[in-house]
Amino acid sequence: MIPIILLSVASFGFAATCIILRRKNKSFGGMVCKFMASFGFIGVAIAGNYVNGGADLEYFSLICFALMFGFCGDIFLGIKEIAPIFKKKLIVLGTAFFLIGHIVYLIGFFKIGASTVSTIFLPLGVGIALIMITVLKINADKKFKAILAVYYALLVFKIGASATLVYKDASVTSILLLAASVLFIISDSCLGIIYFTPVKKKNGLVMAELSTYYPAQLMFALSVAFIAK
Repeated sequence: MIPIILLSVASFGFAATCIILRRKNKSFGGMVCKFMASFGFIGVAIAGNYVNGGADLEYFSLICFALMFGFCGDIFLGIKEIAPIFKKKLIVLGTAFFLIGHIVYLIGFFKIGASTVSTIFLPLGVGIALIMITVLKINADKKFKAILAVYYALLVFKIGASATLVYKDASVTSILLLAASVLFIISDSCLGIIYFTPVKKKNGLVMAELSTYYPAQLMFALSVAFIAK
């Protein structure tokens, strides 16, 4: 477990530094630290697979791919901070990569036994997203609002799918996945408010977004180490 602990500490160190630098409006340094933290989470998953003797290579591969898509999403959203002229295009690209990542996570959930009953969370997620888009007065065109609705539906779906895993077997892996899914929806809700609403005081939201995003990604990565053989 030592490699996992060391990589987790290093990744969280970069994550904490990113939060501090972003708070000081040092965008470039924060961006670099964010990249390093995201890369570190992939390392945690690889170490976890090594430690548990490759208990489930398919699940490990799916989690790694999902983390890699998140890493790519971070790259585009990070570049946005130092190249605001391309902000709209970079947000679309970043959202697309994270969207694919969430789909891959879901495939992983079902690979280890999530129930198909959780699909009822998809329409629920769309409904919640549409309400939020209306209430928060999301500033985006119709096509991107539709993408946001699908994106949010997948986040809610992930909570439902991971909850069925906990219901079936409250293992360390299933609990980590549920906790990570809940943190991710908090993180992305904050991000949506930051990017698409006229809210002026955004520092608190940025801190909340980063402070929930990093633990979520770390928990997804750690789930590999505890997957049952």
